[in-house]
Amino acid sequence: FSTASCGTLGDNRLKDFFSYEVAFSTAIAIAVLSPLAVTGNVLILVVIWKRTFIRTPLHILLSGLALTDLCTGLIAQPFFAAAYFSYFSTQRADCHKLKIALTLRTIGAGSALYFIACTILLLTLVSIERWLHMSRRSLITSRGGKYFTVVVLLLTPIPVVICRVLATESQTYGNIMSILIVTIILLCYLATLFAYIKVYRIIRQHQRLVQASAASQNFGRQAINFTKYKKSITTMIYILLLFSFCFLPYVVSTGVYISLSFSAEVFVADRVTMVVLFMSPTMNPALYVWRMSDIRHGVRQLFYSSR
Repeated sequence: FSTASCGTLGDNRLKDFFSYEVAFSTAIAIAVLSPLAVTGNVLILVVIWKRTFIRTPLHILLSGLALTDLCTGLIAQPFFAAAYFSYFSTQRADCHKLKIALTLRTIGAGSALYFIACTILLLTLVSIERWLHMSRRSLITSRGGKYFTVVVLLLTPIPVVICRVLATESQTYGNIMSILIVTIILLCYLATLFAYIKVYRIIRQHQRLVQASAASQNFGRQAINFTKYKKSITTMIYILLLFSFCFLPYVVSTGVYISLSFSAEVFVADRVTMVVLFMSPTMNPALYVWRMSDIRHGVRQLFYSSR
């Protein structure tokens, strides 16, 4: 299911029943995750742009993150699932329908790579923005900074998508695509981890200042701020854990998939990590509602006003 040749498409069909069940289950799981991702991220976007609270640069980044997750659930996941359903329902001799299935797969995989790469970049920007915010700075306060951030964000995943389209003709481009997406994930993960370490150091420094000025008149105010910062860093830890859970297994699976020859175990690992990867657009909105009080209150107000 990776080349444009009709004969190869027919010969590469999943003949093993176990492989068929794994791939079909993957398509069903992705199809189920799609409406959940759309509903959750539409809700987050409505809450942020309804102006029920003062928007900060963090909320702007979160709205961009919700938008890329929404596009993943609205475009990438349906095309991806439809490609598998079409492929499995097509007879081997029907070259036209096999090519339709391949086209659907290319659109689904290409758009998924683009939007997921944007999501990863935005998650990294969120962590960097939190670090700069605690350092009394901001990443996107100036207009030039906003435009530069948007341009970099939109252009970075394009080479990955191009390689995915070309991979329908040559597996070499598929390997290049895998290397590019793994590189993006690892670099963003390291940048996120670095930003969180910086935030932790700021928290520790603030704690020492609070302890040193325990007898001062400003102790109560500083203690309250310290509690707020502790909650902020806890939220960051959850974001990092979610990042690790959704994306790092895909990195490992992709590396194994490139290095080893095809086997049932490698195939199952690849399908499972793909489903976990597609869980990110569904889990992100739940994390915002759980950990961010302003988003949570906005959701409550939205439901109360709709009654």
